[in-house]
Amino acid sequence: MAAAKSGKNQIRIMIGSNAGGSGKTTTSVHLAYGLGKRGYKVTIVELDYSGSLSSFTGLPMNPTEDQSIATVLHKSFKGNYPLQPVWSNKLSTVTAIQGGEAIRDCIREVPINARGHYTLQDRLLDYPLEADVVIFDTPASLEPMGVMALAASTHVLSPIKPEIKDAQGLFGFLRWYDTTIEELRLRPQPDILGFVPMRVDYMNSGTHRDVLGVDRKGQTQSNIDVATTLPGLLDSVGIHCFPPVKESKNYLRACVDGLPLPLYRPGLPAAQDFDPIIDRIIQLLKS
Repeated sequence: MAAAKSGKNQIRIMIGSNAGGSGKTTTSVHLAYGLGKRGYKVTIVELDYSGSLSSFTGLPMNPTEDQSIATVLHKSFKGNYPLQPVWSNKLSTVTAIQGGEAIRDCIREVPINARGHYTLQDRLLDYPLEADVVIFDTPASLEPMGVMALAASTHVLSPIKPEIKDAQGLFGFLRWYDTTIEELRLRPQPDILGFVPMRVDYMNSGTHRDVLGVDRKGQTQSNIDVATTLPGLLDSVGIHCFPPVKESKNYLRACVDGLPLPLYRPGLPAAQDFDPIIDRIIQLLKS
């Protein structure tokens, strides 16, 4: 099923948020697995020095510079991507390029180089990755790696916790998106796929219910003005809100084993939580 060989029709998705702990790596990993399971070639690119990608993939922490995205960003790079297979005993379609502490020097150098923010975009144009989908897992601090990811992306997906502070930060992220696109003069500009509420606990969090406008069963509350809810606010600016990904301790347990949830406990209903996003990406690949 995988088709892209030149990068020409490739979808490159920035998983971005201006809040820590919103589930960016969880989202990146589960989209990669879901797309890879359906036969699409996927590469996850970690642009964060925290190295959290290793938790869900079982890859070693803190790879050396020549095994990390740092070598791709170096001016001497000639197209030899340090791709590592992920979950290779289950599928052969997903690879990753890790970040880790090796990228600290890259982060410092981005602002002082003439095309610093375009470095990743330039590499992917000069040396296309053989993947249908490339997923950029970015840090919460959007400068500079988030900017670099945006410049290289065709689409943006933002995980968000349904907390008051995070919901208020929503428009800050959108302002950053608009301003950065204008400053970088990105043409065409990356489309926003949507926002996805993460770690949602209908049963035990009144805040989650109020922010999303639902009851304990996840059904719409008739006594809440939809326009004041997160889905309503997003709809008012023409942005899609995907169904929520529910809180589950099984994500942590899967993480310990270096696996995405569908591999760790395939029978769990939560293992299908990312399917609506995966379906949308496949729809874009086919269109």
